[in-house]
Amino acid sequence: MKYFLNKYIIVIAVGFMQIAVVAQSDTLTLNYKLERYLKICDPQRLYDFLNETNYTTKDILSVGKYMSYHSHDACGNALQKICFTKMDTISAGDYHEYSVQNTKNGNYAEAFDALEKAVVLEAQDIEGYYGWVLLYYYRDYERSLKHLDHYDQLKPNEMKAPVGENIHFLKGLCYYQMRDFNKAISEFTLNLSFETEKFGIENANAYIFFYLGRCYDQLGDLRKASSYYEKAIRYTLFPTEAHYYLGLLSRQEKKFSIARKHLEASLSLIKSGYKQQDIYVELFDEVYQSQIEEALIIK
Repeated sequence: MKYFLNKYIIVIAVGFMQIAVVAQSDTLTLNYKLERYLKICDPQRLYDFLNETNYTTKDILSVGKYMSYHSHDACGNALQKICFTKMDTISAGDYHEYSVQNTKNGNYAEAFDALEKAVVLEAQDIEGYYGWVLLYYYRDYERSLKHLDHYDQLKPNEMKAPVGENIHFLKGLCYYQMRDFNKAISEFTLNLSFETEKFGIENANAYIFFYLGRCYDQLGDLRKASSYYEKAIRYTLFPTEAHYYLGLLSRQEKKFSIARKHLEASLSLIKSGYKQQDIYVELFDEVYQSQIEEALIIK
């Protein structure tokens, strides 16, 4: 048995470093090996073996990252933690990578702890992402806003876009979820002004219009809400959400034929696969086919 385990560790350890190049075309073989390895995983033993065969700690860390990427995160995380204790210097990027993969794998306690360490080491590079992930994954809007504000202050003369989203849009979503709709409107308006000036209104993020509509809808200003939903429809290629909420608003105003038109448009789009969504989290005001169908039944 000892011989088998040692031989198998060699196959897996070397395989993780060498098979990575062909893994995409040999997924079934890789998954089979990973499944077998998971049942006999001994992170310390694996680290010791690789270390004795001249793998650097950074190389072994990459093995752990690769395992976590392929959803064998318990063993991969343990191997990476061993590496962290052996490294002379751990960068914010190391903790950030560990956090990102664990967030995707749903290991939020692990991810959060690593992200806290990364921010301490390099706030300027990490804090924008921290605010973004607190918003979408942790739904901690107050803490997200705190980090987004601090990130904004760290780079006062730059327009920031953590993970590709304008910082005023992200702050607007925080206020929106906190039900401070007037502050949300202020942030979305700042975002809209910037994008209109830089890219033209036709190329601005049309979800700014949508969320401005949602804010005014929540405030009871149906005229402004309707106007922004209509702009979202005009400037969005697939305005599933705007059609749906404008349909509900029109029904509230007893404009039943207009309501049905928008709801049917929303249903047609969603049946074709068009909607705002993310593979990891439910987005804010995400619309589902069953909701639209139910709305169409209600007289």
